[in-house]
Amino acid sequence: MKSNKIFLTALLIAVMAGLSFAQKATKTKTTTTAQKFFDTDKSIEELRKELAVLRQQIRDIELRTSTPVIRKEINKLVPVPDITHEIILKNGTVVKGKIIHEDIDKIIVQTNIGQLTIFKADVRISREAEKPHAKCVLDGPITTKIFDDKTIYTGKIKNEGARRADFPQIRLQLFDDATRLVAGDSVIIAGTYHMFLSGVQTDATIEPGQSFSFELTISYPAKSKVSYYIPKITWEEFE
Repeated sequence: MKSNKIFLTALLIAVMAGLSFAQKATKTKTTTTAQKFFDTDKSIEELRKELAVLRQQIRDIELRTSTPVIRKEINKLVPVPDITHEIILKNGTVVKGKIIHEDIDKIIVQTNIGQLTIFKADVRISREAEKPHAKCVLDGPITTKIFDDKTIYTGKIKNEGARRADFPQIRLQLFDDATRLVAGDSVIIAGTYHMFLSGVQTDATIEPGQSFSFELTISYPAKSKVSYYIPKITWEEFE
């Protein structure tokens, strides 16, 4: 990418020099024919167009290289261990990772920052770690727009858990005064983009702490009397 920028910059300088030379030549050759003047003007116009294109290409390269971008393929190469154990040391330090080796006096733990060797004499508690989970909840009240044959429900879903929620959706069931089911429907919440290891791409994920809006329209027979609704939020946890 850097070599492309250097090449385009050099080419830009060359075109500007050619344009300057052509303009000077046009001013000095006062005795040329009308046809020659036409050719010179045409050449200058072509140089100006090429100059504009080169400037745009250089701006595009500067924009792409100004902010570092980590490709998702590179992310896959970074080893992130499964957290299977939690080790509490006598000094209060908590180490979370995966035990990959253990002998009579020490253990080796693979963590997010690399391998750590811990002497058993320094360990107070060693136990299996609880796996983090997502927890999607309503973020505020659900608002309604009621019509004769449908109701539009809008609200927000927030992930209060410790891991990503995949394909979160909310389902609403509508009931009348006699607790009879009138209608029901669901919608998947559009959130953050994610590409799974399988190559499947989606924008239906919610990272921990994030909140996204939803809108769900539920139709029912005209003049139906909806007394209340029950929301249910579900999600998946992949990888």
